[in-house]
Amino acid sequence: MKKRILLLAGAIALTSLPHAVFAEGVTGLFISLKVNDIQAYKQWRKTTRSTFQAHNCVPYRSGKLIGGNGTLKWGDSDRFSLMTCKSPVLADLAAKGFISKLSSLTDGLNMTEGRLKLMSDKMPSKNSEYLIKVSHFNNLNASSRQRDLANIDSRARGTRNAWIDDAILEPTASVGIIRPDNLTFLYYPKVGQGKAFRENNPDLMNEIGRFNQVHVERVTYLAAQVKTGGMK
Repeated sequence: MKKRILLLAGAIALTSLPHAVFAEGVTGLFISLKVNDIQAYKQWRKTTRSTFQAHNCVPYRSGKLIGGNGTLKWGDSDRFSLMTCKSPVLADLAAKGFISKLSSLTDGLNMTEGRLKLMSDKMPSKNSEYLIKVSHFNNLNASSRQRDLANIDSRARGTRNAWIDDAILEPTASVGIIRPDNLTFLYYPKVGQGKAFRENNPDLMNEIGRFNQVHVERVTYLAAQVKTGGMK
């Protein structure tokens, strides 16, 4: 991944919601990696297609990872995909040897699966500032975390240039990384909108900072550029 320092502290969104709001039967699979052998990777995709189809997996978001910042190491991944599935697929891929094969073709392979909540019916453009927040909470006071998140999100909704919540993934299984508590996908529709939001809302930024200090053990923000279709 390119070593690009990004000002990502303004991206928080609702990073943990009660399980009741997550649609029944919707599984999300997040994959990030760096491909070393393009032809072998294309063959892997062809070979695994029937397995993904058996679980009714389809692309939701995919694209390039262009930088990151935080306390979680994310390796050299430079592309990502978020898929929606009707049933969990990670164990099936592992049982058939597909994950070990993919690992031999790539660097920085991370795969995370869990309950998925889709938050937006709009597609970000290639010019949007897309962010993926990967969080490990300290879980010292989950109810307080929920209240603080709801308060921050409520305040942000009334401000100009606020981010758009895209999806929330609550992992139940991971490969390549210690299982996160939460992955939040969000974006600012236009370039520069995130910077404008941070500069014009110092009080809210301070509140976000306090939230991270009180409730978050480790966190990394991944900056991305979204493309149409699945992972290439």
